[in-house]
Amino acid sequence: MHNPNSTRMLWVLQGESTQLFEQLSSILEQNVGDWVTVTYQPDYLPSSLIANVLKPHQTKQLLGQQYRHALFDATVGFNLDAFAMLVGTLVKGSMLVLLLPKNLSTWYDQDSLRWNESQNPITVPNFVAHLIQTLAEFGVSINSTSLPKNAISVTSSLLVMSDDPCDLAEQQATLKQLLNSNKPINVLVAKRGRGKSALAGMFSHYQRSIVTAPNKSALTTFFAFAKPDTPFFAPDELILQSKIDFADYLIIDEAAMIPLPMLEKLLQLAIANNCRILLTTTVDGYEGTGQGFLLKLLSGKACQYFHLHTPIRWQAGDMLEQFSDRLLLNGLLIQDDNPITGLSSIQYSTVERNDVDSLRSIFYLLKMAHYQTTLIDLRRLFDAQNLSVWQATIDNKQIAAALTLTEGNLPDNLITQVWQGTRRPKGNLVAQSLVAHAGERLAAKLRSVRVNRIAVMEDYRRQHIAKQLVQTICDHAKVQNKDFVSVSFAYSSSNYQFWTACGFVLVHVSSHKQASSGSYSVMALKPITRSGELLTHKLKQKLQRNAYWLKDIIDLPFNDMIISDGGWLLSLDLDVNDLDELTGFAHYHRPFEASYAALCRLNRYIQIHQQSSQVSSFPVLSALLKSKNNQPLVIDSYQLAGKNALMQAVKHEVKTWLAKQASNAIFSEIVSKDS
Repeated sequence: MHNPNSTRMLWVLQGESTQLFEQLSSILEQNVGDWVTVTYQPDYLPSSLIANVLKPHQTKQLLGQQYRHALFDATVGFNLDAFAMLVGTLVKGSMLVLLLPKNLSTWYDQDSLRWNESQNPITVPNFVAHLIQTLAEFGVSINSTSLPKNAISVTSSLLVMSDDPCDLAEQQATLKQLLNSNKPINVLVAKRGRGKSALAGMFSHYQRSIVTAPNKSALTTFFAFAKPDTPFFAPDELILQSKIDFADYLIIDEAAMIPLPMLEKLLQLAIANNCRILLTTTVDGYEGTGQGFLLKLLSGKACQYFHLHTPIRWQAGDMLEQFSDRLLLNGLLIQDDNPITGLSSIQYSTVERNDVDSLRSIFYLLKMAHYQTTLIDLRRLFDAQNLSVWQATIDNKQIAAALTLTEGNLPDNLITQVWQGTRRPKGNLVAQSLVAHAGERLAAKLRSVRVNRIAVMEDYRRQHIAKQLVQTICDHAKVQNKDFVSVSFAYSSSNYQFWTACGFVLVHVSSHKQASSGSYSVMALKPITRSGELLTHKLKQKLQRNAYWLKDIIDLPFNDMIISDGGWLLSLDLDVNDLDELTGFAHYHRPFEASYAALCRLNRYIQIHQQSSQVSSFPVLSALLKSKNNQPLVIDSYQLAGKNALMQAVKHEVKTWLAKQASNAIFSEIVSKDS
């Protein structure tokens, strides 16, 4: 039998934070422990807790660490990522004290500022219902306003250090299998507390290795077991070196915390240098790339997977781990052994926002299908305002889901500020982006619906279920008098084909790859009203016109994405829309990349119409465009202080030209040409 003191326990208190801290102060001062505290309000803490206090956004510092006892203050806000990180650090025999607000029904959760499209915190009734139900499932009572009578004795008994020996048989067997693997990429997957980092450290004694991780502080456990002279390199530092000629193995610890594009570069670097790879990761909870590590990065690669199941940081069957898993909805849906084949009975409908059980199921479905589903998405799914949840069901069984948000209908003054680059309030992602980056103000004035996520269970894919779900959303948008339905997605050939098959028209491409996915984000619209059709047509034409220039700085297959009607020569002429764009760039804060095509046309116009002695009136802009936007090269050539100085120099050149032309015939010539 295991020592009863080796279990970890959860103790929940409810009340005013200052009062709770006062009540806890004497217990914490009398009992030995780390008492790591996560709180939004460190100034309220007693002196006994000051040494180990973190705000929720700082909890990544806890990765790779081990502590005895902790306090999670959720009286102001409940950050699930921070909670997951804290729980994962606590060793056998630890107590986690969870503080909840006095009145959960009127609790304005500060964490909602991270995921709700509002400037102010909101109440979170669905999350509260989920939390209370989860506590009840595990028989955890909420103690309000005063401490339980046996609090000190319970806490004191937990402070006895467990002498349980760790069962390392599974780790030792897995290490042996790892050493016998002949695959170029080996992946060690396990939940927290299973000894992944320790095993990777032991591995370094047998293979000439180097190690990388999101940060060196996350490698405390690794180095406790590793060969002492194992070199560490930060991921970006390693990529810059472009050579690994001093190791047979690259160990990447906490791999799912590293952005996918950076991970891809690390894998390419190692393989190019005949260096094999050991990745350790967990794919549940708060990792930045979530399931993307398995769904996207490693798909199609020659990998061997290893799994650890037995915990060593705490006891098997640990109550706190089970509670945390249930609260965070860790794990994935179990695949259906007998999928229903007759699809004529599929029902498409919205989900009631207070149907917590259905929302839980949809989160599992989204997590299984989408590479970037995280705990923020769970909070958003539960309680975000302006969110509609859709499902496809067979016999009341969910087989697909989608999330949509209402956008547009913004006031004119706000739209102007978004266009100028001086405001970017939360929400309205596509509507605002089309104003800020595509320069089309009407996109935020019209009323629209954005498809935020869509997923279908694997057994039911390629049967047009997602397409029909999208059509259902569009039909409802028409009833609601919306002008168009929009979507923003990471470009891939399959994603693009799906949305065009659903009747969406490509209208905008981003100029930078997403840091998390390594893909360009593109936007597409499906018009509903006449106004929506005119907007879509205008944006489509603008993109076709700009693609001639954008292909120099955006690595996308424009020839496959945009069907040219032979009118590409129009892209060479400066027009009245370009003058508007140039004014926004020179006098306001419109991004350089958003104005790139207009700047290219301006540069060409100058070269054609001005005397040779005047060509140098745009020296910096000309150099930048000639280099295909190689900003470091131009900064170095002109000895500028950095990117900001470069942009100011270009803005000055354009502003000077605009001022000179305002009084002559060039403006009227361009305007009359467009009329």
